[in-house]
Amino acid sequence: MNFKRITALLIASLTILCTAAGAVDTTAGDNASSDQVLVPKDYVIPQDESVTIRSKYALVYSEYDDRILYRKNDDQLLRPASTTKIMVGIMIFEKFGDRLDEEITVTKKLLEDKAGLSIYLEEGEVLTIRQLLTILLMHGANDVSTILAHYYMQNVETDRPDLEEFASLMTKRAAELGCENTVFKNVTGLEADGDRAILSDIIKIAVHAASIPGFTEMTSTEKLTVGKHVVLSRNFLISSYQTPLYKTAGVTGMNYGSTETMGECLLTSAEYDGKRYFSIIMGGRDDSETGRLTEYDDTIKLLNYARTGFTYMDVLKKGVIVTETGVRFSTNTDVVTLCPAQTVSMYLPVGTDVKTEITLRSIVPETVLDAPVAQGTQAGEIIVEYNGSEVCRVPLVTTTSVAQSRILYMLDLTENFVKRPVVIGSIVAFFVFLFLYVIGRAIYRGQKKKRKRIR
Repeated sequence: MNFKRITALLIASLTILCTAAGAVDTTAGDNASSDQVLVPKDYVIPQDESVTIRSKYALVYSEYDDRILYRKNDDQLLRPASTTKIMVGIMIFEKFGDRLDEEITVTKKLLEDKAGLSIYLEEGEVLTIRQLLTILLMHGANDVSTILAHYYMQNVETDRPDLEEFASLMTKRAAELGCENTVFKNVTGLEADGDRAILSDIIKIAVHAASIPGFTEMTSTEKLTVGKHVVLSRNFLISSYQTPLYKTAGVTGMNYGSTETMGECLLTSAEYDGKRYFSIIMGGRDDSETGRLTEYDDTIKLLNYARTGFTYMDVLKKGVIVTETGVRFSTNTDVVTLCPAQTVSMYLPVGTDVKTEITLRSIVPETVLDAPVAQGTQAGEIIVEYNGSEVCRVPLVTTTSVAQSRILYMLDLTENFVKRPVVIGSIVAFFVFLFLYVIGRAIYRGQKKKRKRIR
C-alpha cells in the first residue's frame, strides 16, 4: 500500500465519522404558543385610597374578573344579620327547586318562633313555596323565613328543635361553599350568641345564590300581591315604590336589612357590559343631617367605581421584538430577534401607566442557537412584574427562520471532532505508524539495493 492510498483512506475515514456525528434534527424547536391571550389572575391591585365611604364595612367583588376591587375592614368577624335570608333561600331552592308551586298551608306550628319583621301571615292561609320564597327574598319577612324553615324540616329527623337544626344545616352548606368563617344560629338574622361571618363569605354565598336560575329575579321583585298581602321590596336600589332617590340601573337585586349591632346592611348584585359585580355594605348609619341613607349612597359609589375604575390592558404583545440572541452556522446573520409567544392582558386600574408601572425582564441563555433555527423556536422567556412582584412568565421565541450553512457546520463539526483526545491519539498513532512505515520502507529498499550490488 503506497503513501497516496494511506492518505486517501485517512481523509475518507474522517469524513465518514464527521458526517455521522453531524446528523442533526432540522425540525423546529418549541413552536410559538397559540394566539390565545394570557390573562393572569394571581396579582394584587393596590386599592385606590381616594375612594372612601361612610359605612364601616364593605367589600366589592367582580365575578367575571375574579377580583376583589374594594375592601374596608373586611377581615373582621361580623354577624350575618339580614344576609341570613339569602342562605335560607339557597336551602329552599336546592330542596324544592322543582316543586316551587307546591302549596303550604300556614299552621300554628309553622308560625312558631317568629320575631321581628313580619307580613303577619295567619293560620289557614295557603301560599305556594314560590310566593313565600319571593316574599322572603324581596322583603326579608321573618315569619316567612320561619315557615319555610319549619316546612323544610318536616321530614328531617333530629333531636333538636327544627329551627336550631335548620341553622346548623345552613352552616354546613355554607362551609361546602367555601365559607369557613360563617356560623348561623337562627333563620332570621336576628342577633344570637355564636353567629358570625366575614364579608368574603357573604359574597361567596351571594355568588352561589345568583347562579341558581330564578333566584336573582326573586330578589329584584318590586311588588307582590298575595291574597290580602301587598308586599313591597325593601331594596331601594331596585324599587322606587317607597322612594325614587336610590334606584340604580344595572342592579339586579339581593338583600337589605338592619340590626342594632350591624346597623344598615345591603347586599347587592349588579351587571354592567356583561360583567357581574357583588357588593356588601355593613355598618351603615343614616345621615341625620341630610336624611340620606349611607348604605345606598356608598353602594352606588362603589358600583360605579367597580364599573368604570378598571380595564384590561395589554402589557406585553405577541410578535413585538424585545431582544435578540446569537446564531451559529448561518451565512447571512449572526443574530435572530426574539418576541413574546403570547399577548399578556392584565386587569388594572384605569390610568395605569404600563410603561412605568409594569416591568418586563428578559431571560435568554448565554449560549447561542445553532442553525437551522425554525421560526417560533423558544430561546428564553420574559417575566412580567407589577409593583415589584412577578405576575407571569411568557416564552420568548424566534421571529424568523435561519437557514444553516452546511460548510460552516461541517468545518465546526470537524474541528470539534479532531479535538477529541481519542481522535488526536488516533491521528498521532497513525502518523507515527506512517513515519515508521516510511522509514522501514526506506531501510528495506536501501538493503535491497546493497544486495543487488553485491551480486
